[in-house]
Amino acid sequence: MKKLFTEDYLVDKNFLSAELCQRWEKKIFSRLDIFGPDVNPEYGQMAAYYGMIESGLNESYYRYAEKHNHYLQTEFPEVNEIITDIGAKIIQKSGLKAGSLPMVPRDKKYFLIAGFNLQLKTWTLYNIHTDTEGLLQYPESIFNPDTRAYSAVVSIKRTAQYVQDRGGDLDIWTKRYLADELDGFYKADGYRAKSKKLRKKVPYEAGSLVVFDSFMPHVVLPFKVNKKADRRISFVVHFNYRKHTERNPFPHLEYWY
Repeated sequence: MKKLFTEDYLVDKNFLSAELCQRWEKKIFSRLDIFGPDVNPEYGQMAAYYGMIESGLNESYYRYAEKHNHYLQTEFPEVNEIITDIGAKIIQKSGLKAGSLPMVPRDKKYFLIAGFNLQLKTWTLYNIHTDTEGLLQYPESIFNPDTRAYSAVVSIKRTAQYVQDRGGDLDIWTKRYLADELDGFYKADGYRAKSKKLRKKVPYEAGSLVVFDSFMPHVVLPFKVNKKADRRISFVVHFNYRKHTERNPFPHLEYWY
């Protein structure tokens, strides 16, 4: 649907209450056997599709997804409403009528509906990237200018290191690049941006939501973890407009993690 917004982002600084973020933070840190920092099969809520693909563990992702969805919805019952609210914001941002597109999970048996990202150790990676890994199921879509895909991130715990050069916060370039256009964005080294002109700074206060066009390059700024307060938690879900799929043969926004 071409009317869905592109080359832009939205921020809601008060999307989740401080009380809910603190409750989730406490629950997650009390179960690091589940919410571990690695993408191993036992770490269910860390089993992001992109992480498992990159680690060669995609078969474990599919195998454990249904079990992890059940855990997520049981232990974090607010998740379904949160996903619906985020989808509604995408619709509103695009100037479309409320409820004009249903929100549908990609496949609750084989894909996580959402999940948590944890940074428990020093984050040194400076990786400007786009979020197209989840579109591998539709490979032609990463080259199609009509594709509409969105990344949604809710900050649950902001690292205390944000006071040091904005560590752990987000930068977004407000221009979309399809998979075959990224040479126009990067310098010859393949990882630095040619220009800072369209670079926007997005703080990650706890409870804030940011939703952006997944084809826009972005980066989480490096930060050190020297103490517990430096750790970081975010809640993540991705959306993609599909005119129809075999499972859902009608226009919809599908979502997954």
